[in-house]
Amino acid sequence: MKTKLKDRAFLIKSIPYSDSSLILKAFGHEHGQLSLLAKGIRSKPQASLLNPLCLYEFSFYEPRESGLCLLAELSLVKEFDFTDRIEVWTAAECALELYSQLIIPAEESVAYFELLRNYLVYLDSLQTNAVLIWWRFLLRVFRMLGIPCDTQACSSCGGKALKAWDKGSGKLFCDECWNALPDLQNCELLSPVSAMVLSLMPVIGEHLSTLKLDRNSVSSLNELFARYYQAHFNKALRLRGLDVLEQFYT
Repeated sequence: MKTKLKDRAFLIKSIPYSDSSLILKAFGHEHGQLSLLAKGIRSKPQASLLNPLCLYEFSFYEPRESGLCLLAELSLVKEFDFTDRIEVWTAAECALELYSQLIIPAEESVAYFELLRNYLVYLDSLQTNAVLIWWRFLLRVFRMLGIPCDTQACSSCGGKALKAWDKGSGKLFCDECWNALPDLQNCELLSPVSAMVLSLMPVIGEHLSTLKLDRNSVSSLNELFARYYQAHFNKALRLRGLDVLEQFYT
């Protein structure tokens, strides 16, 4: 008989499987990325409990050859309801999208789980400027992935007055080092707002009510971090929620 397991996990998404079943994609405290086959659940009252961004306790049997765990029971532990704050909801969805694309070793799942939980709890207290906390979360993920991004220093000389970033690598440069680059056309100048956000990122939570963002700066910083990720992993970071986040700024 297969071993019965239990884990607390955030639901990332539900995928229809036959007329009556679902495959639940989740991220667990102990097991990391989970694929759970919920047989017949679409016709059961439990189906109404299933919403992304919620924390559940799942009981399941260890994976079969297909890689799917068989769901035995579920219960709702905590509901994060951001439906009345679309910007905050979108920032939360970005984290779920990101986790669905990462390859996270099971032995590191606890740290990633706690990071996600703390992020959602923090978002639950916000009304606006959620993209700032998304960037902070993303940078913390980068650090855990072994690709820390220093947003306060020139990648060449360590200077603090950042001027531009390289579109190929996502690296940041000060004015002097930027001017010394062989291909300036491959760089993008930082707007004053973008430069300020980067400099304040380690303490960004203290400036949520004072920073005034614009769409161009949000778009530029989203692209900067995406290019930084791509340069290290040789694959694009495509999150649908990022385009939506930009729409909340003018």
